[in-house]
Amino acid sequence: MGRDFFKDLFKSKNWNRSSILVFVGALGLFFLLAGNAFSPGIEKGTTSEVQSTADQTAYAREYADSLEDTLTQVIVSIQGAGQVKVAVTLEAGPQTVYALDETDRGENGSEIQHILLEDSSGQNALVEMVWEPEIRGIAVVCEGAADIQVQAQITEAVSVLTGVSSNRISIAKMNESEGT
Repeated sequence: MGRDFFKDLFKSKNWNRSSILVFVGALGLFFLLAGNAFSPGIEKGTTSEVQSTADQTAYAREYADSLEDTLTQVIVSIQGAGQVKVAVTLEAGPQTVYALDETDRGENGSEIQHILLEDSSGQNALVEMVWEPEIRGIAVVCEGAADIQVQAQITEAVSVLTGVSSNRISIAKMNESEGT
C-alpha cells in the first residue's frame, strides 16, 4: 500500500478542479489555525502593558505625594517658615531593571535572556532593582519666604533631602489670604 497508494493518489485523473479547491482550502485553514495556536496573544500583552503603565503612574503619584508630605513636615519646623505648601513634579515614572542571564556561546558570541519566574499569574521577569522617579523640580510656598535666611535654609533642607540642585527649587512667599 505504501508507494503505490501515494502514486495513485497524486495522478492527475484522480483530481478534478473542485477536489483541488477543497484540498487547498483545507490546507489553508490548517495553516491559519496552526499559526494562531503557536503565536503569543496580542491582547494579553497589551492589557498587561496598559495595567503596568497605570500602576507606574499611580506609584509615581504616591511617591510625589509622600515626598511632598515629608518636605512639608520638615519645612514647617524651620523657624520663620510659617505655613507651607509643597509641590513636587517628576521627570518620569519609576525605572525597573530586570535580572539577566548571559550564556557564553564561544565563537558564536553570547546570548542574553531575562530570568523568568513562575507564579500563579504565569511567567514574570525577575526584578533586580527599581529606580525611584527622577525629580524635575520642587516648588515651596510659605509665609516666611520674604526672609532671605529662611529661603536659604529651606533651599538647603530640600536639596539635602532630595538630592535636587538648588536651581530646581523655587521658593515663593504665600499670599496673605492663603496664610490665614
